[in-house]
Amino acid sequence: MATHAAFVVKFPQQLARPGRVHGRPVPPARMGIAVSRESPGNSAVTAVAAAVPRGVRCCAGGLIEPDGGNLVDLVAPEEGGRRAALPHRVRLGRVDTEWVHVLSEGWASPLRGFMRETEFLQALHFNAVRGHDGSMVNMSVPIVLAVDDTQRRAILASGATSVALIDDHDRPVAVLSDIEIYKHNKEKRIARTWGTTAPGLPYVEEAITNAGDWLIGGDLEVIEPIKYNDGLDQYRLSPAQLREEFARRNADAVFAFQLRNPVHNGHALLRTDTRRRLLDMGYKNPVLLLHPLGGFTKADDVPLSVRMKQHEKVFSYKQSYHPSVSFL
Repeated sequence: MATHAAFVVKFPQQLARPGRVHGRPVPPARMGIAVSRESPGNSAVTAVAAAVPRGVRCCAGGLIEPDGGNLVDLVAPEEGGRRAALPHRVRLGRVDTEWVHVLSEGWASPLRGFMRETEFLQALHFNAVRGHDGSMVNMSVPIVLAVDDTQRRAILASGATSVALIDDHDRPVAVLSDIEIYKHNKEKRIARTWGTTAPGLPYVEEAITNAGDWLIGGDLEVIEPIKYNDGLDQYRLSPAQLREEFARRNADAVFAFQLRNPVHNGHALLRTDTRRRLLDMGYKNPVLLLHPLGGFTKADDVPLSVRMKQHEKVFSYKQSYHPSVSFL
């Protein structure tokens, strides 16, 4: 999910071939780079600033600010746990739980829960949502939760303003408050998101086609951090944890590489060349953020657990990269 690395890669999504950003031509690039404001030397500042759109802001520690200005954290154990005993409960599927994870850690900042109708329509028609400060934030994939007719009627009849979200074992995961229920226009959602309504899209078949005909949005309070207990949770660093790690490593530049395949020679060349260019620009300690995709991939792709073993082995021989690894 490319937007989930945006707190690191906030510089323009440059193209593999020359393109334009804010009307200005940009050189070919395959990686995003985030740098500290305390860039060494005027030449380095100029080289980076030339590729940065006006309006990009840095926070006090030198890292680029999250979308909306503040990193969202929706994990509230005491408050969420206290309110979890609600009469109306919505069961989360696998994809729903993953979206709770994304929302709770701030990967989708400035969203504070599943989309209400206004945000849903903004995402569909503008590939963006409006932040609290009025700015438009890239959000091309709607983050929504479906309910069926029976659930909708029961919630509306009771006048409830909050519902509990539960897992497959009936354990409370989160509370959704100040709720809004609206029509789930599946065909429009599919067409706007993927540009086609042709059958065979894996995400559509699992998460949309057989989902409820209504969507429920609201503010999310997550009872505890989402864990998958698959032996890989140590790699699922939150945005806040990654920021702490970059600070601990005294990184003056972070270059991020997102991929769904095992690392091959072309990947290694890109990463090595990017690091070399940053050093040539005057940066002293550029750090690589490797961001493997852990969600939907192609059916014949190498499984995530195998890819992570390969990444571990590669990095054990390449300590000069100073890598930081995280994935969703």
